[in-house]
Amino acid sequence: MGCLPDIALPAGYRADWVLSYHGRDPDGLSERVVGQTISKVLAPAGRAIRVEITLHPTHATLAADPADLTDQEAAGLSASAARMLGVSGDVCGLETRAAQDEQVARLLSRCGPGLRLPQTAGVFEAMCWAIVGQQVNLRFAGQLRRTLIELAGLPHASGMKAHPTPAGIAALDPDLLGTLKFSRSKAAYLINAARSGIDFEGLPKGDAATAEAAMTGVKGIGPWTRAYVLLRACAFPDVAPIGDAGLAAALQKFHALDHRPGPTEQQALMQPFAPWRSLATAHLWAGWT
Repeated sequence: MGCLPDIALPAGYRADWVLSYHGRDPDGLSERVVGQTISKVLAPAGRAIRVEITLHPTHATLAADPADLTDQEAAGLSASAARMLGVSGDVCGLETRAAQDEQVARLLSRCGPGLRLPQTAGVFEAMCWAIVGQQVNLRFAGQLRRTLIELAGLPHASGMKAHPTPAGIAALDPDLLGTLKFSRSKAAYLINAARSGIDFEGLPKGDAATAEAAMTGVKGIGPWTRAYVLLRACAFPDVAPIGDAGLAAALQKFHALDHRPGPTEQQALMQPFAPWRSLATAHLWAGWT
């Protein structure tokens, strides 16, 4: 396998949370986690390449198969790996505030300053995760996602596949998806998103408002789905996934509420953490659920 430059990990880095996120589907066709290694098949230039990301206390090592990488492929793999590890985001703002703000200090107390928000390798991948995950449990969402990857993913010699591109999903027959446990609406939402013309991979290059506007108006891409993509794929720092069940449960526990907060109350409870609500969400999910 070919080697790529190491990625430095910050002090106290919570590798366990990152490994758990990328290993949430133990039977994944596009990525798998074994021990401290994430195996992910990517296609940064149209060729399926498996990259192995192994986490060590201070750094991550990267190895690629096949090893004969072009400069474009090497750069794409390194960038995707950094996204997956969540090391590119700025966390200083919220962590600095903890020194003066008792509520922020309590929020960070359970996971410490090493927590990062891992990202999906690509933006369209996050969109597909969000749509297949609408109103179903994680296990069934993983099954649907594996079906998509099996149908339209780019194969690697290992038997794994790269996640499909928008063109690959756009070409799928919704009636076929219906025979494979997709609801009629979920199949339509996936294909609508793929055919929308949105430059998904370009969304992180602008600001959150512009990215959200680009996704607004496409049937099946509602507020929660947009927030998931902004948070999990674009790495914008001030996103709160209002309406998320996990966020609601965490806020209830964090504030010792006798009820599960609804969307309006969630919005108010997250406001004190602005403009760092993305990292605050990560701490709520990781430490208070």
